[in-house]
Amino acid sequence: MPGESSPTPAHFRQVLSRLATGVTVVATAEPDGRRHGMTVNSLTSVSLDPLLVLFCCERDASLHDPVLRTGTWAVSLLSAEQEAVSRWFTNRERRDRDQFADLDVRAGDATGAPLLAGALGWLECRTWATYDGGDHTIVVGEVLDLAIGADDADPLVYFHSRYCTVDQRSGTPTSAASPATPSNNQAT
Repeated sequence: MPGESSPTPAHFRQVLSRLATGVTVVATAEPDGRRHGMTVNSLTSVSLDPLLVLFCCERDASLHDPVLRTGTWAVSLLSAEQEAVSRWFTNRERRDRDQFADLDVRAGDATGAPLLAGALGWLECRTWATYDGGDHTIVVGEVLDLAIGADDADPLVYFHSRYCTVDQRSGTPTSAASPATPSNNQAT
């Protein structure tokens, strides 16, 4: 019941792990060619006029400073088959590498940011506003371009600190392979 104890970060995470979310990779490309990305499950639609979305970026994430510098970014909506890609972008060991070197990607027409092949869809955005969000920056983007991808694939979902999916043909949830590293963003 609410109010039984003072909220703690651990309890906050535990409660919000009960909210099922889609899993995405947000990416940007710097003018010198360096590409950065991170797994995000905090993507939200904001407005239809203009078309706006937002995501929350942890301030110490490798994507944070580059995405604020470039002002442009892309979102790949991950399919269930892309769990390994999602896990890759949660791994802090990838920070000083070309994070997309071993992945099938193309540069977005509107932003030049990496778009992952096999995704359910893509959005390309220009930063419209940023807001302080405690240990995160809330990044709102105006959608410049978008496309639908793999129409027959199931979505990658994050629920109860685990990856899972929903069979789009039956609407039946299927369980996860294994727990993921818990985080309110899954991202680094």
